[in-house]
Amino acid sequence: MADDAAPPGDAARTREQAKQWKKERKLLAQKKAQAPQDAPRAKAQGRVADPPDVQLSKTLSYILRHGTQKEHLEVRADGYVRLDAVLARPRVQKIAMDDTGRSPSSDDVEVVVQDNAKKRFELTSGSDASPTDDGTCRWIRAVQGHSIAAITDLSHTSLTTSNVGEHLAEENGMHYAIHGTDESAFEQILASGALKRMQRNQIHLAKGRPGASGLISGMRQRCSRLLYVDVGRALSDGVPFGISSNGVVLTPGVGDTGALPLSYVSYVTDAEGRQVWTCHASTQ
Repeated sequence: MADDAAPPGDAARTREQAKQWKKERKLLAQKKAQAPQDAPRAKAQGRVADPPDVQLSKTLSYILRHGTQKEHLEVRADGYVRLDAVLARPRVQKIAMDDTGRSPSSDDVEVVVQDNAKKRFELTSGSDASPTDDGTCRWIRAVQGHSIAAITDLSHTSLTTSNVGEHLAEENGMHYAIHGTDESAFEQILASGALKRMQRNQIHLAKGRPGASGLISGMRQRCSRLLYVDVGRALSDGVPFGISSNGVVLTPGVGDTGALPLSYVSYVTDAEGRQVWTCHASTQ
C-alpha cells in the first residue's frame, strides 16, 4: 500500500459521506420537481429605459393584439376588452407611472390612446357586459395588428372596385398600397412567391410611402424595400381588402392560405424610391 493511502476507516467514512451527499441531492431534486412552479413574473413590454407612457403603450399593444389568452382576459370578436380587467393584470400593474411607483389608471390609458401617433387604440363606454350597450364601463381595443383568431369583426371599411379610388392613390392606372419590409425579408418573399400574413390575422400595407402627408400607420419608418400592391386588380379578382380606422390597408390574402401572390405586386423600390424589382406578371 502506498504511504499516502488513506487508512481503511477513513476510506469507509469517505464512501459513506459520498453516499449521503448523493442521497441528499436526490431528495432535493425530488422536492424541487414536486413543488408547484411559480409563474414567471409578468413583465411590462418595452425597455426599462422607456418612459412610463411608452411602456404602457407597448404593454397595451401586446395584450390587445396578441396576449389576451395568456393574460386570462375575455376578448370579444370586435377586439374589445374591459379596461378594468386589463388594468388589473400584473403585467400592467408593475408599470410605475411616477416616482411613487403608482400603477397605471384609466386616466393614464386615456392619455396614451389620445397621444399615440399611430392611433393604434380605441376606447369606448358601454355596459358591464358589452361596449355596444349604454353605460359607463370603459372598454379598449387595438384597431389592427392582431394575431388572436377570435377577433374577426373590427368594423374595418371594406374596399371595393367601386370605392377604392376614394381611399387609395392612383399611379399609372393602378390604385396601390405599399407593404414595407427589409432586404432580408424581401428575399424570403421572393423565394416563397407571395406576401404572407405570418402570425397575424392579416397582411398589413400602408396608403403611401413613409413620411407621406396624412400617413399615420402601416409600416415602420426603417423599411428598405417597398412593395407596391395593385389593390384594384386584386379586388377585381375577389381578394378582400379593408382599411382600419387608423388608415392601415389590410388583407387576409387569397382563400385560407394567408398569402398574397407576388403577381399582385407591380414593382418594388428601395427607401429612396429607386426601383429594384418588377413583376412582369402584373402587367399581363
